[in-house]
Amino acid sequence: MSYSDNIVTLSRSELSLASSKAEVLNSLYGRLKSASVLPLNFFTFAEWKRGGDKHIHAAKQLGAELIVRSSCLNEDTDCSSQAGKYTSLLHVKNTTEALSHAISKVFESYGDAQNDDQVFIQPMLDTPDFVGVAFNREPNSNGNYYVISADTTGDTQSVTSGADSTIQNWFIRHDAKPEEKWLVQVIALFEELHTLFGTCPLDIEFAIKKNKVFLLQVRPLLLALKQESQESKSNTKQYELELSCIEKKLKRMSTRHPYLCGEQTLFGVMPDWNPAEIIGVKPKPLALSLYKELVTDRVWAQQRFNYGYRNVYNHPLLLVLGGTPFVDIRASFNSFIPNTLAEPLAEKLVNHYLNTLKASPHLHDKVEFSIVLSCFNFGLKGQLDELKQCGFSQSECNEIQRALIVLTDNVITDKNSVFHQDIKKIDELEKRQDQIIQSDLNKIDKIYWLIEDCKNYGTLPFAGLARAGFIAIQLLKSMCESKLITQCDYDSFLHSVKTVSSALLDDSKTMQRDLLIKKYGHLRPGTYDITSKRYDEEPGSYFSTTKGFSDKLNKFALSLEQLNNINEALSRSNLSCDAVTLFNFIKNAIEAREYGKFVFSRSLSQTLVLIEQLGSQVGFSRDDLAFADIKEILRLQSTSHSATATLASTITLGKEYYEMCQKIKLPALIRRPSDAQFYQVLAEEPNFVTSGCITAPVCTNIDPNSVAGKIVFIEAADPGFDWLFSYEIAGLVTQFGGLNSHMAIRAQELNVPAVIGAGEWWFKKWKNAEMLKIDCQCQKVHIIS
Repeated sequence: MSYSDNIVTLSRSELSLASSKAEVLNSLYGRLKSASVLPLNFFTFAEWKRGGDKHIHAAKQLGAELIVRSSCLNEDTDCSSQAGKYTSLLHVKNTTEALSHAISKVFESYGDAQNDDQVFIQPMLDTPDFVGVAFNREPNSNGNYYVISADTTGDTQSVTSGADSTIQNWFIRHDAKPEEKWLVQVIALFEELHTLFGTCPLDIEFAIKKNKVFLLQVRPLLLALKQESQESKSNTKQYELELSCIEKKLKRMSTRHPYLCGEQTLFGVMPDWNPAEIIGVKPKPLALSLYKELVTDRVWAQQRFNYGYRNVYNHPLLLVLGGTPFVDIRASFNSFIPNTLAEPLAEKLVNHYLNTLKASPHLHDKVEFSIVLSCFNFGLKGQLDELKQCGFSQSECNEIQRALIVLTDNVITDKNSVFHQDIKKIDELEKRQDQIIQSDLNKIDKIYWLIEDCKNYGTLPFAGLARAGFIAIQLLKSMCESKLITQCDYDSFLHSVKTVSSALLDDSKTMQRDLLIKKYGHLRPGTYDITSKRYDEEPGSYFSTTKGFSDKLNKFALSLEQLNNINEALSRSNLSCDAVTLFNFIKNAIEAREYGKFVFSRSLSQTLVLIEQLGSQVGFSRDDLAFADIKEILRLQSTSHSATATLASTITLGKEYYEMCQKIKLPALIRRPSDAQFYQVLAEEPNFVTSGCITAPVCTNIDPNSVAGKIVFIEAADPGFDWLFSYEIAGLVTQFGGLNSHMAIRAQELNVPAVIGAGEWWFKKWKNAEMLKIDCQCQKVHIIS
C-alpha cells in the first residue's frame, strides 16, 4: 500500500486520529496548506511476509536516503501513545539489503508483531533548521497553551530523547502572537489541524527547512485528554480575568517607583528569598499566606535594613501572579545596596544589576553570587574591575568597596552587632513557645501569638542570621577561588560545621526514641505545608536506625603559611578581624542560621497543628485547610466572626483560585509584560555541591524504604527533607534551590554529591533516567541508562 493522488479527495469525515500513525499521515498527504507531509509507503506485517520485494521497490522511488518508521497497532491508541518504544531507523541507504534489514529491525522491535502492524518509509529530510515536538495543550493541566520544543541543530532524535542542550522550549498562550517566525508557522499548523480534527488535544512532530514546515507525526495528546472536563462559563471568565489582571499588573509595576532605585523591575521565583525553593511554584493558599506573613511582607526588609542595607520597608517582596509567588527583583536589589551609598550611585548600581540579569536570565537563581555585590569578599577587586568595564568610575568603585567593607566588618567584629542580638532572640523564642503552648489560651489566641512571636523572635532574627550565613559562604567561597585555601580545605571546613542535620544524625545513634521525637518531632518535609506529616507523626519513617555517614574527609586545619596569607589579605582590605576570628564567624554564622530555622519552624509547625485542630472541630480536614488564608484566621482573634463561617469562606475561595491557577503558566523569570503570554523556558545552569563523583540508580519514590544507595529527586531544597541523609543516599537532585540553600549546605556538610536547582528541563530529563553519574568536579551529569 502506498500514497496516491486519490488521497486529496478524502472528506473531513474520513480523517481520524484513531487510525495508525502511517494512515493518519497518509490521509493528510497533499491536503495541508500550512505544512507538507513527506511522501510515504506503508504496508502491514502480513503484506511484508507475503512479498517484501514489491514494498522495497516502491520505497526505492522515494529518495536516495530514507527513514524507516514504526507504525505498530499499539502506538497512538486511545489508551497509550507508546511514544519512542519502537524502533525507527534514520539515514537508511536506498539499497535492497539496507532496506530489508531496516524493515525487519522495526518489525522485530514490536516483539510479537501482529499481521496488521505496519511499517512506513519516507524520504529522509536532511539538515532541517528546526525539528521538534509540540502540544496544543499544556499536558499537566490541559491549559490553553502551545508547548513547543525544538532543536536548532537539525538532529531529528534530540528532542524526543532529550539528548541535546540546543533544545528550545516554549510556552505560548493560545491568544498570544509570538515574534519568532518559526513559532508562528507551528501555530498555524495547529490551527489548520484544528479545522480537520476538531478540539482534540494534539501532539505533533514537525521539521522546518528553509521556512517550509513538514508534519512528521500527529496523534492525540493523551495526558490532556484524560484531564479534559467541561468548565463552567464562570470559571472561564475568572480565568480570562486573571490573565488580564496579570498583564495589567506587570505593566503597572514595570514603571518607576518614587521610593525605589531602578528604572524597571523584573520578577523571579528564585532570587533572594526564593519562594520556589521554600513553598513551590504553585503553593496552596495557606503555605503562601504564611510565608508572606512570616517573612516576605515586612520582616525581610526590616532586618536587611538592620544589617546596614538600604531601607525598603513597607515594600512587599512577593507579588502573586496566577497563583505563583514572584520576587519583586527591583525591591530585592535595592535591599542589597549599603545604606551609606549616595542616591545617584545606588540608582546606577541597581540599574546595572537589573540590566545584567535581563541580559543573562540563566543567572536568576544565582543573583547573590553572580550579579549583586552585597558584602566584602576576597574576589571583590575583580568584581569592581568588571564594574569599571560597564561604565563605573574609579571613584564610584572605591565608594562601593568602602561601603561593603564597613558593612561586612561591622557584622563580623562588632560584639554588640545585630548578628549577636539575633542569636539571643532565637533563644528567647524557645522560652516564649513553651509559655504560649502551655497556657490556657484558646486555639485562636494561641495561633495569633505563636505567629506574632515567630515574626518578632523567629523569622526576624532568622532573616539576619540568613544574611550572615550568606556573607559567611561568600567569604569562604572567595577564599577558595582566590587560592587562599584549597578545595579540600573548603570541603573539610563545611564538613566540620555542626548543624541541625548533623546533630540529628548524631542523636539518632545515642538518644532514646522518645527524646529524639521530642527534640526533632516538629520538623516537616514541607515546612509551611499543613498536609506534610511531622516527624513525630511518622517517626518510623523519618528516624532511621542506620549508622549515617562516616567521616570520609580530612579534619579541617590550615597551615601557618595559609593563615598568614589570609591575615595579609584581610589587612590589605582594611578589615579589622584576623583569620581565626573570620573562621569563627563563618562557622558560627552557618550554624546559627540553621539553628534559627530549626527553632522558628517549631512555632510554625505548632501553629499548623492548632489550625488543624481548630478546623477539625468544625468539620474541615487538613487537605481543606491547606486552602485557607492565614490572615483570615488571624482576624478571628480580634473579631467576633464565626470560625466555621470564616474557614468555610476562605477555603472555598482558596480552592477556586488554586484550581484556576493550575492552568496558568508563567516563566521562572519575567523580564517584560509579554512574558505572561509567551516565553522560552530558561536553560538553567545547575549548582553542583561537593567535589564528589558517584554513579547510582535514580529514586523518585520518596519513601524511607527506597532511598538508600540511590540518587534521590525532590523538587525543592527544603530542609524538612533532612531525614534523607540518615538513609545513606548516594546523591541528591532538586529542581529548585541555590548554592546557599539549606539542602546545599547539608549536602556539603555530609559530603553528599548533589545538584541543587537543576531547573525544570534538566530535572525532568534526569528524573526519567534509570541510572545517573553525577560528576560534581566536572559539573556534569551523565545518563548511564
